[in-house]
Amino acid sequence: MSLQMVVTATASLVMISLVNHEGVNITAAYNVSQQLWTYLQLPAMAVGAAVSAMVAQNIGAGKWRRVGATTKAGLFITEILIIILLAVLFIFDRDVMTLFLGQGSPAIDVGRHIQLLASWNFLFFGGTLILFATLRANGVVVLPLVFLFIALYPIRLGFYHFAYPFIGADAIWLSFPVGAFTSLLMAALYYRSGYWRRKSLIN
Repeated sequence: MSLQMVVTATASLVMISLVNHEGVNITAAYNVSQQLWTYLQLPAMAVGAAVSAMVAQNIGAGKWRRVGATTKAGLFITEILIIILLAVLFIFDRDVMTLFLGQGSPAIDVGRHIQLLASWNFLFFGGTLILFATLRANGVVVLPLVFLFIALYPIRLGFYHFAYPFIGADAIWLSFPVGAFTSLLMAALYYRSGYWRRKSLIN
């Protein structure tokens, strides 16, 4: 978990460095977007913690059917909550941006554009967190870290460097859903494989 925080934090610093090269308005808009994204993460983090605890208890009791049901319920609840928050954010995006940037700021429209391109990555992010929570509940901790590293570095930064000459700063914002989708895809494929079930914390 500590290494995951380090990977996430360093990836965030890299993105901030890329954004800072795009000018004052984009930097200001991105900083506001980060504040809003904090709230979009909360449902996945909260539900993920609950799923991890419930899955661990059911694994301990040998109730594997409940493990699958708990994971599905966690995915459903998380996605619904994130969809609701995204809807509110998109409907009131200008008002929310104005609260942070002030009336008439040129960064408002930039921020709205960032939200439109990047914020929906939390639909993928939320699903990934729930699957990671299930895997970790059975002691699978290294692979989620590897998946996260791949998504945040070679995939997200690779997409940025490839796409930037063609679409400019939009490559930064689109790299978020690209990286998040990759992480979700890897987590889902490994979860579906069932191999993680073979690792038992109970001897």
